[in-house]
Amino acid sequence: MKRPLTRVLSSLHRHDYKANINRHHQYIDYCRGWAWQQVLLTQRLAARKLQENETTAHDIDSILLLEHAPVYTLGRGASEDHLLFLNNDNDDYNKNNSHDVHRLSRKYRGADSPRLVMNDRKSLEEMLQHQTPQDAVSTLASLSTPVLAPNGVPIYRVDRGGEVTFHGPSQLVVYPIFDLKQEPFKADLHWFLRQVEEVVIQTLQHYEIEGGRDEINSGVWVGQNKIAAIGVSATSWISSHGFSLNVSPNLDYFDTSLILPCGIEGRGVTSIERELLQQQNRVAPTVVGVADVALQKIGSVFGIEVGQSSPIDYY
Repeated sequence: MKRPLTRVLSSLHRHDYKANINRHHQYIDYCRGWAWQQVLLTQRLAARKLQENETTAHDIDSILLLEHAPVYTLGRGASEDHLLFLNNDNDDYNKNNSHDVHRLSRKYRGADSPRLVMNDRKSLEEMLQHQTPQDAVSTLASLSTPVLAPNGVPIYRVDRGGEVTFHGPSQLVVYPIFDLKQEPFKADLHWFLRQVEEVVIQTLQHYEIEGGRDEINSGVWVGQNKIAAIGVSATSWISSHGFSLNVSPNLDYFDTSLILPCGIEGRGVTSIERELLQQQNRVAPTVVGVADVALQKIGSVFGIEVGQSSPIDYY
C-alpha cells in the first residue's frame, strides 16, 4: 500500500514578495500551538485503536508550521536557574513575585502551575467526540497559567527535552507529528533528533550558511552561536515538539540578563538575517520562504512525500 502524503498544517500567511507586504499575519500563543499538537496526537491514537490495520484520516503523519507570539519555555527537567532574571541582582522581582518564582519550580504541581503537560489523554479523547478540534484546543490552552518575565513575556514549563529557550515572531517553528514505529522512520529519539538537525543544516545550506552540530548540546550552530533549538518528545512513539529556526527575530529576547539560552554558558545566538548581513550583505528571506525550503528538506532527509500546505484554524 502506498504511503499517504505527509499532511502540512500551517498558520503562516503568504507575503507579496515584490512589495514584501504581509497581508494578514497573526502570531500563535504557545499554549495553542501545544494544544494543537495534543489534539492531533490524540486523534491519531484514537484512530489507531479503532482500526489497527488500516490508515484513517486521523492516523497520518503531520507537520505543523507556525510563528509563536513571544514566549519562554522550559523543558520538563530544565533548571529554573537558567532564568537569569531570578538571580540576586533582581531582588525587587523576586520579592514582588515570590509565588510566581515558586510556580516555576520543577516540583510545583499547584492548580496555577505554568506547566503544559497532557496528564489525561482519555479525557481529551472524550472531549473530541463532542467538540470541534478548535474548541478542544481553546479548552486545553486555557488550563495553564504562565508566569510573566520582567519584560512581560509568558513562561511555560513543557513536556519536551531541553533547557530554556525563546520562541517569537520571525522565527520558524516546525512540529513534526510522525509515527516513528513506521518506515522510513525509526523508534529511536536520538536518531530522530539527529535527522531533525540534518533538516536544519540542509535548510541553512540553501542560503549558503554553514550550520553544524555540537557533540554535547543539541541544536544547530553557526560557529559558536546557536541558530536553531531542538527539543523533541514522543507518546507511543508518535513524535511531538520539534525545532525553531531563527530567521530574523529580535535577538534581544535572548539577552543573558533574562535567560541563559538552552542553559549553555559562553555561547551566543544568531539568525539567518544576521549571518547573511555579516557574511554576504544579503537580505533575510521571509519565514514563509524558509518554511518552503524546510519542507523540501524534511521530505529528502526522512525520505517521505510531503503534501501541500493547508491552513489550520489556530485562533
